[in-house]
Order: sequence, then structure tokens, then C-alpha cells
Amino acid sequence: MMSGIGAFDLLGLLLRIALPLAMTSSSVDPPLPMKFLRALQAAEQTLSLGERKAFIIQLRDEPLATYAGQAPGLEATSLRAAPHNQREGKLDLQSLASRRYAEYLEQRHTAFLRELQQRLPRVQVFRHYHIVLNGLVALVPPEDIPTLIGHPDVRALLPIVEYELAVEPVASPPLDVSNDLMGIPAVWEMLGGRENAGRGVKIGILDTGVDFSNPMFHDPTLLPPPGFPRGDLALATSKVIVAKVIRSIFDETDPQLDPGHRTAQDLAGHGSHVASCAAGATVNLEGIAGARPVTMSGVAPKAYIGSYRVFAPRAFTDNIVAAIEEAVQDGMDILNMSFGPRIPPTSDPLLNAQVIAVNNAAQAGVLSVIAAGNKGLSPPFNSAGGTVGGAAESSEALTVGASTNLHVSDGIGRAALRLEEEGLEVSGVRGTNGAAPFPAQLIGLLTDVDIVDGDAPGILCDPLPTGSLQDAIALVQRGTCTFQTKVLNAARAGAIAVVIYNSPEGGDQLLTMDLQGAPLPAMFIARSDGVRLKTVLARNLVRERMTFARVFAQEPRTFPDVPNLLASFSSRGPSNDYQIKPDLVTVGTGSYAAVQDDDPRGENRFPTSPPNIGQSTMYDPSGFAFSQGTSFAAPRAAGAAALLRQLHPDWTPAEIKSALVTTAARPPEIASLSVMDRGAGLLNLPAAARLYTIALPASLSFGRQFVAAPATFARAFRLTNKSAAPTEYRLRVVLASGTQLVRAELSATELRLRPGESTTVTVTLTVDFPPPIGMSDAEGYVLISDGDRTIPREIAVPFWIRLVRFQ
Repeated sequence: MMSGIGAFDLLGLLLRIALPLAMTSSSVDPPLPMKFLRALQAAEQTLSLGERKAFIIQLRDEPLATYAGQAPGLEATSLRAAPHNQREGKLDLQSLASRRYAEYLEQRHTAFLRELQQRLPRVQVFRHYHIVLNGLVALVPPEDIPTLIGHPDVRALLPIVEYELAVEPVASPPLDVSNDLMGIPAVWEMLGGRENAGRGVKIGILDTGVDFSNPMFHDPTLLPPPGFPRGDLALATSKVIVAKVIRSIFDETDPQLDPGHRTAQDLAGHGSHVASCAAGATVNLEGIAGARPVTMSGVAPKAYIGSYRVFAPRAFTDNIVAAIEEAVQDGMDILNMSFGPRIPPTSDPLLNAQVIAVNNAAQAGVLSVIAAGNKGLSPPFNSAGGTVGGAAESSEALTVGASTNLHVSDGIGRAALRLEEEGLEVSGVRGTNGAAPFPAQLIGLLTDVDIVDGDAPGILCDPLPTGSLQDAIALVQRGTCTFQTKVLNAARAGAIAVVIYNSPEGGDQLLTMDLQGAPLPAMFIARSDGVRLKTVLARNLVRERMTFARVFAQEPRTFPDVPNLLASFSSRGPSNDYQIKPDLVTVGTGSYAAVQDDDPRGENRFPTSPPNIGQSTMYDPSGFAFSQGTSFAAPRAAGAAALLRQLHPDWTPAEIKSALVTTAARPPEIASLSVMDRGAGLLNLPAAARLYTIALPASLSFGRQFVAAPATFARAFRLTNKSAAPTEYRLRVVLASGTQLVRAELSATELRLRPGESTTVTVTLTVDFPPPIGMSDAEGYVLISDGDRTIPREIAVPFWIRLVRFQ
């Protein structure tokens, strides 16, 4: 929301100051008028806290990840400028050059803060960044923005926005089949089996934390690397070697939030699901009540997990960037981010702090894997008409959409009630959002409330005498009052659980009850089953026999599905700056994986916090559940990237990304779709693991081009032979769409490269005739093969162009 001076007042004020100062702007920075206009855009997008606006103040000096030695007497630290400044392929933050430049940045920050306090005393500073972004988080009165952006040390003001998880509410298929569908076991064998897959690689999960009690986050065969664990040592394990919570200024300064949110433990369940998809340890779920009797694991089951809880309970730009810094500092190899902005992102990539941080993390040797989002085809979420946003638009990130799995599930949490002596069992649906976890098993005296409440019809809308349901499982009819009221009244009468059967009007339809924090476990059953139970209870009452019931959780039901289709909810490209996104797709329409099992209310367990301030709950008493979304496609790709990192520890993030993108499969199910729908295709890890030829960049985006007459556009990629033998390549270009719009040509169709040698290949698109009025897209692939020597079959470098012609 805007506060203080209005947007148009601010625009006028900025322009009045900017124009006279334009001639004094630094040659390094953009012209001052541009800085002021970007500041206006950021001020309109950023969030406010009280009367002040929240910004990341980006400072002029480069961060450690990109510093190329511009400051006199200080050596370069970036891997591009100083390739030797690395440890295990990542930026060495402990080298002399890095430590000296970090000290320099700290001194510059101190001097800037001193001047800031003198000139703008109402600006409040909270947090500093040095590694992937050079800047600080601040609350700024609107009237101070012109002075602040005019400071010679300030490069830009970056907006702070809120983020949301990329999870769909409807559930689907399981992890135990998705690994096979993706071909992961073949790569495990290349690495010495599942018992060695991912060993030594560190995957950072920026999310809601993990449930440290879940068996997928314990592995007694692993020893933490030197210097680990870090963060909350009471929670961290030999598997989850980082347990940190990193909160936004919005949550840190909110007096209404319960201190219980201030934990690295996963209170929501989403982060647990994500982390277990990427690197969960191998577990056998047989014998766990309510779980599917399967053996399963993450894609990289021996990888370490670094857990960075950024949804605590909310996530904003400032703490996400801080978590990226922490993860790079902690030596993570791969980062996973399964979330995106709540509101449409800025159309200017230079104002997107998360994109800047992700790109610079790649320069520091750390690949970020980002969920594309769940916004489907429409309406447009960005200025280019696509539905991707946030860090998913990063050119250096691997952006992942979702495809379908082999199975689906209805996502219903089921339970059963069994009368052992009668040999009678009925199934129903567990209530949600209650205060009590649903037990693995519970035994009690089944009691018909219709018999206890006198003339009332057994609906339990009015209180019963204290102790009238002592230690009983109450059988209650639906109707008149809320499920919460029924369960509360049962609890006050001493019951230990509630079974609610449907009303005459509802019949045998099953419902999922919202218990709204009611204190007992409860399940809902069909009316016919309720009537059967009432009949048994009435008969046993006449016989003066007690009826004991056992209530227990049941495993979820699954059904076959058609695999390798594009999920309808998967976000589409292009990005704001007209780049190809997503990069590829993989299983995301369902995954059976870890969730939290300690409280059905999730983040809403704290009564003093505002209602529904946290993320939606992913809970199951077994600790495992189905879900779907690009949230769970991304960590599967992150696990795949970790296995490639294990195979090729000397490969850069860009090379790992290229191997995954250029080897992607395009089976008939998705071949006809655009690159803006499914990127290069389905993740094909077995092919990527056999690849020894790399194309950089992995795709060619020609962007948006305004054309009114014949024109020519060119883009290039660099091809490198990373094998130990000379290789001869054959290249061809194929237009998949837009053949009437452009001609495509290659600078070379045959190449020979010695081991380690690289060459540049140029793709030229020629527009011979003006395109139709409006927008027209053309796309295709550069296909490269070498007789299966370093390339399995062939790799494909996708390209895309948008032509625009006005009347």
C-alpha cells in the first residue's frame, strides 16, 4: 500500500530533482533520471511498514560473487575474473582476496550508514548483504527517497514483495514410482547404487523448514562434513546439516506473531515434502499406520540437506535474499526454491533482487533450481504475457515446470473404525485442521450420542453432562451445528474421539470436515455405515454388552494416470524480458513424500497470531502424504542436478543446467507443445549423465523484435568437447513453428573439436517479408549429434523469437 506522498507527487518530485542532476551521474551507474524513474517503479511495487517503505538499497560496489578487481589494491574475487578463487568449484569465501574484499565492503557499509544517519535519520536499516548482492534492507520515508537514490553510492532501490508456495491444493501421484518414471535408478547405478547416490553433495532447501523427526531426514550412515551441523544444533541431524530460520523485517517487527514461529522446524509441511523429493533418505513405510506400504527415497538419497526456513511464517524478498547469501556461505552446491511472488513481478529485471541474487549465486558456483509456478496459461502474470514470475525468470536458474506421473490420488485422508468382536469395519474421511493429531490407532468404547442425549436426535449441538462420554468414541449425527461445535461438546463430556455420520439429506456422500481447531480427532462416515453402527450398539445395549472400537488411519488410495503430459497448472513463458521459460518439466502432478505430522493446524496452531497468517498445511499422521505442484517438480530436478554435480564436480552451474536442458526428451505426448509451455522437454537424467558435450547458453532467446521490413537477427552459443577424445559433430536446424515467418541458418553444420576445445556457433533468423500485424512467434531447435561418442543420440538447443508488427 502507498503511504505519505502520492505516486504522481513522487514522480514529479523525482523528475524535478533528476533532470538537473543528469549531467553529474557516474559513468558506471545508469543516468540519474533512469535511477529516479526506477526508484519510482520500485516505490509503487514495494510493501510498506507503517509510514515507511521497505527497500533493499543496492549499493554501487559489486558483491563478492561478481567483483572483478575494480577497487585499487584489492584482488578480484569472482570466479569469472579469478578462477583460482574457488574451493570445490564454488567461490572461496575464506581466501585472502575474499576476506580483504569483504572487509572493504563492511567498511563501505559503515561509512554509508554513518552518512545516512546524519542526512536521513528516519531511515531504519535492518540487514546487510555482501556475497550475492551488495546492499542493505531499510525502511524509508517516502519523502526521503529522492535524496537516497541521488546518493552516489546507491545503485538502485529494489522492491520487497511477499512470496507464496508453488503448491496446488489437489493431490496426486507418488515418489515411489516417480523415480522409476524419470529413469533415476539407471544413474544411481552409475554412481555405485542408491546407497551412494548424491554422497557429498549439499542441497539447500529454502522453504518452510523440514520436520526433523521424519525418517527421511535421518541417515546414521552419514557423517556431517567438517564445520557442520550449523544453525539449531538441537534440530540438525547428520543428514540435515543446516537448520536455520531467516525471517523478514515484516515478521521480526510484527508484535502479534507468536514466538513459536521463530523456529527452524517445519510447522507447515511444504518444506518437508520438497526436501524429501530432492534428497530424502531411503525409507520402508511398511508398518507405519496410514502410510502406503512402499520403499521410497528422494532423487539424491545420500545428499546432505541444508534447511533454510524463510516462510516463518511469511516470506519476503529481504529474507529470501538473506537465505541465498547464507546458503552460499554455508557451501551449498544446489539451491531449491519452490515459491514465487504473490503479485505480478517488476518488468525490469534490474529491480528484482531475488533474480540478481540467484544470478550472482551461479557466479559463485551455486545452481538454483526454481519452481515455474502454478498459474497455468492465463491470465498473464508478467508484462510479456507469461505466467512465470520472480526468480523463475532468472537467466542462470534452472526453471522447472510440472508433468504428470504414473499414478493419481484423490488426496483424501482416510480412516477406518473396526469392531473386532463383530467383524465389522467402516471407512471414512479424517477431519482436518483440528488441534489433535489423528492417532495411528485408538481404542475406546463406542457410544451412540443418540442414546445419551435423551430427546435430542444425536447431533450433539448442546453440551452433555460432564463425564457422560468419558473415554468414549462418540457416534454423532451430522446436522444443525458446525463440526467444531460437535467435537467441542464431545470433548467437554470426556470423549477421546468423534465419528460423525451423514444426515438423512446427505446420505452416503463423504465430506472432509474442517474442525477449526477442535480438540479431538474426528472422522466422517456415510449415513448407511452410521446406521449399521447404531444397529450394533442398540443390539449390544439390550444384551448388556459393551462395544469397543478401534479407530486407525488408512493409507491413501491411488489410481493409474497417463504419464508425461504437461500439468495444466504449470506456469508458462515467456519471462518478463522475453526469455524462454520454463527450461524443462518433470514429475509434479503428484508426489508421495514427507509432510509434518505434529499438528493438523500447521502454522495456525498459535492462538495469539493473526488467523491464516501462515502457509497452507500439509499434514498427515503418518508423516507422508500426496500433493502436487511445480513445488515438487523443482526438487526432483534439484536432486538430478545434485547427481550430475556428483558425477562432474568440476562442472559449473551453467554446464550442469545445459546438460539437463539440452538432453530433455520430447515424447509424442508433449512434442507438439511450445517451448514456452514445457521448455526443452521432459527431464532425462540418464541422457544428461552420459553427456560430454556442453552448449552454452542452453537455449537461445531472440526476445521481442519489432519488425516492419525484412530483417536479420543472430544469436550464438559455445560448444565445448568435455571428453578425452577428439569428436566430430553434425549440426542441423529445425523450425518447429513459424516456418512462414523466418528462415533459420547455422554458421556451421560440421565441426571437429579436440578434447577441451570450444567453438562458437551462430544461429541466424531471417525475416524475408513483414510478419502479420500483431504478435507472431517462431521457434525451433539446433540439433547436434556425434554418433553417440559424447552425445547420447542428439542434444537440442531450443530457440524462440517473437515478432511484433504495428498497423
